[in-house]
Amino acid sequence: MARSLTSTLDKLAASGKLDKFTTDKPTSPGGTRTIEISWIFPDPDQPRRVFDGDRLKSLADSIAEQGVLQPITVQPANADGQHLIIMGERRWRAAQLAELTAIPAIIREPTDELRAIQLTENVQRADLTTMEIAQAVDQMRKDGKKRPEIARALGWNEAEVSRFAAILAMPDLLQDLAQQNVPSRALADLNALWKKDESAVQDFVSANSADEISRVSVANLRTSLVAVEDAPQVQTTKDTKEPVTQANSEQTSVGQTGSQTAAAVNPTTDVVAILCRHGDDVGRILTDRKASTNTAIMVSFKDGARIEEISLSDIQLTDVIEL
Repeated sequence: MARSLTSTLDKLAASGKLDKFTTDKPTSPGGTRTIEISWIFPDPDQPRRVFDGDRLKSLADSIAEQGVLQPITVQPANADGQHLIIMGERRWRAAQLAELTAIPAIIREPTDELRAIQLTENVQRADLTTMEIAQAVDQMRKDGKKRPEIARALGWNEAEVSRFAAILAMPDLLQDLAQQNVPSRALADLNALWKKDESAVQDFVSANSADEISRVSVANLRTSLVAVEDAPQVQTTKDTKEPVTQANSEQTSVGQTGSQTAAAVNPTTDVVAILCRHGDDVGRILTDRKASTNTAIMVSFKDGARIEEISLSDIQLTDVIEL
């Protein structure tokens, strides 16, 4: 009987049918375990949604040749025995392409600190789309991190954090462009124009593919809109049918009333913030507060938590962002 049972177990082990019962066996003192790939699943909150097929295939070829050199990180098994990936989904996908049945993994509880590391790792990768980065930044904010903290974690300035955070509040058309990886600066410029002339932006997007949209092409759109706004408007009088431009109409008005020499122009302007760097800190210049001397300005740091008077010679202007 014992020999029969041993023989049966040997056959099951050889066929791989015992794998799921031995997947959590430690294989190194560092805590790395070998887990069956079929028991590992992507994190639904993972910011990465798109994986480059060519890069994935290249990694799969490397894994087939050398194995998985760096363990992935997963959460402890849930009630169904499934592990959610914390870090390393790309390696997990490549291992599947390489037809591996198991993969080395480190099991860790999904703490807030680990979550921040996961998001930071993803955002710092060059192959994330603009929308994926925006969603990751938004998740960091939901996790309680302030703009300066996010900027420090990612090695950005605060203006970059603001630009990406603003994408999720943009019109759907512009969010679609973010999905197609249009740069954040171009999207910020388009969003500013959208508030002035929505139809012109829609026409521009329809006429250009995502890879043709850049700060340069958006700047050309802005120039064309300004040219249209500044062009003289031709009118005709009922009596003479004579074309009358805005300029000579104003001259006529002046001749009749003597009250003004030009039409009153009240263009709509966007509210912006001017950012500057002082040492290692990035702050916002307070234009509504005057410093004690004409060679200094008032600067707000950490979203108003600290306000200081800074000498003009000690600051460096970094960006202008729309609020």
